[in-house]
Amino acid sequence: MSAFTRLVGNDMRTLYRSGYVWVSLAVFGLMLLVALQASRLDFAGYEAFIAAIILFDVVLSPLMLVGLMVLLERGEGAFAVLCVSPVSTPAYMAARVVTVSLISLAQTLVLVLAVYDGALSPPALTAGLAGAASLSALFGFVVVAYFDDLYAYLLPMIGAILALGAPGYGVLLGIAPQWLAWHPTAGALALIETAFDLGASQGLAGTGAALAAWILAAGGLAYLAVRRMQARIGGAS
Repeated sequence: MSAFTRLVGNDMRTLYRSGYVWVSLAVFGLMLLVALQASRLDFAGYEAFIAAIILFDVVLSPLMLVGLMVLLERGEGAFAVLCVSPVSTPAYMAARVVTVSLISLAQTLVLVLAVYDGALSPPALTAGLAGAASLSALFGFVVVAYFDDLYAYLLPMIGAILALGAPGYGVLLGIAPQWLAWHPTAGALALIETAFDLGASQGLAGTGAALAAWILAAGGLAYLAVRRMQARIGGAS
């Protein structure tokens, strides 16, 4: 069994024993019930609005979960053990990002499929969701690196989640997309919108490239953040 697989399994056990799995299932059940009621509505002409709401939803959990899991590991000493283990920092980060991103992606996909019955491109939707969730998870490492306490982390966490959803606010407020084209999740939002507007594929390659570039940049920042936390633990020992 590879180190990556072991890390994914450890992350799932951490989520289970922390109670997150049960809370998540309860919240998801409630959201699914609301979604099934909303499926009676006609969403024609509101594709951009739907994409904005989806972006808000998919960036919510990953950043929150990464931060909470890191704080839990640091409090229990597991993070210090990882620092001296043969597991590489990129493998640790990749396992965490994949785990929390897949949870957020799966929940959002189910909700969308339960509500929306129009023409839809599953590949474009999945790519947009995966990109947004990955960015959110990576920025979770960046934000939590500056905090040792859950209560100190909460407000910055909320602020970071709101900041990642900024392109969605632009849709709701009628701001021209080009003003927020530089934003990390703008490419993810464009892919999600394309999933509902199958004729709007122009510039899709550039959108994907921009999103990939942001993921690489966020990965670099996250790596530096994890190394910073490891250095602090090493200096304190």
